[in-house]
Amino acid sequence: MEEEDRICGKCDKSVKVDDKVVNCFTCKQEFHINCQGVSLSKYEFLSGENDSIVWFCRTCRRTTAGMFQHVANLEIRLKAIEEEREKEKHELSVLRKLVTALNQTVNSVEDSIVNVKEENDNIRDAVTCMLNEIPQCTSIEARFSSIENTLQEVSSHSITELYDNVCSQSSLNSRNFSTVEVANELDDRQRRKGNLVLHNVPENSDQECDEDAVKSILKHVVDKEVDVQRDPITNRPRIYRLGKRIPGKNRSVKCHLNSEQVCEQVLSQSRRLSESSRYNQVVLQEDLTPMQRSHIKQLVHEKKRRNCLASKNNQDPDWIIRGGKLCKKNESKVLY
Repeated sequence: MEEEDRICGKCDKSVKVDDKVVNCFTCKQEFHINCQGVSLSKYEFLSGENDSIVWFCRTCRRTTAGMFQHVANLEIRLKAIEEEREKEKHELSVLRKLVTALNQTVNSVEDSIVNVKEENDNIRDAVTCMLNEIPQCTSIEARFSSIENTLQEVSSHSITELYDNVCSQSSLNSRNFSTVEVANELDDRQRRKGNLVLHNVPENSDQECDEDAVKSILKHVVDKEVDVQRDPITNRPRIYRLGKRIPGKNRSVKCHLNSEQVCEQVLSQSRRLSESSRYNQVVLQEDLTPMQRSHIKQLVHEKKRRNCLASKNNQDPDWIIRGGKLCKKNESKVLY
């Protein structure tokens, strides 16, 4: 800027070379220090080498003061907004935890509903069985009549075999069974002849999945569709899980077939499951009575006891269970 062009922003007089002037940072005008009331010491301080120091004229100072106040107010508002945001983030975190807890509660309730449905199905099956047996159990005489008819239908060989079986069980139980108990046991076994129990079948919450899985397994064994009894009330196949559901475990499945012959065929060919990569974990078993299951458990316990005793006496632990009885591995004669 030429000397004649330098004008004081206050007095509008020319600014000479040797005049002491200050420059406003905002409006960029020059002012005599006397026009702005700047002391000599302050002028010397502003004229120093520190470029970060700026000066504002009186007019810009008033304007800038308002702007600074506005900025300060904005900073206060921004801080309040940030605090509100942190508060909302905290509330959102708490809400997410509540939602997670609610989802867990809903899942627990859904599991409880499934368990109640399964228990209701089991109760319905039990009631159905009872309803089916009512005509045969209207009186004590009718019950004994049913047992007598069952005994007449079974060959004398089967009766003798059952008596021998019960006698072997009585030696384990240290008790004798009456004729009525044996007759009831025979009647129970006759009613279970068309039933199958499947173990290690993957469990689903949907009963239809269990029905489809069981039918597929039976078809794999005998290479044909197998007829399954239907519930007289719901008309659904009589395929259901046994016992109360336990997380992580597959309950056994009971299946009622329409034909005892087909049931025997399935059991006789069940070894085909072990040859299948898909069903090699599934085990097929006849529907045992409580007496039969108890007898097997006792045989297993007695076998372990005898083999443990043989090992302690430096003998071969060669006790095995064959044909539902305890015997030596290399001996054909049943010893117990």
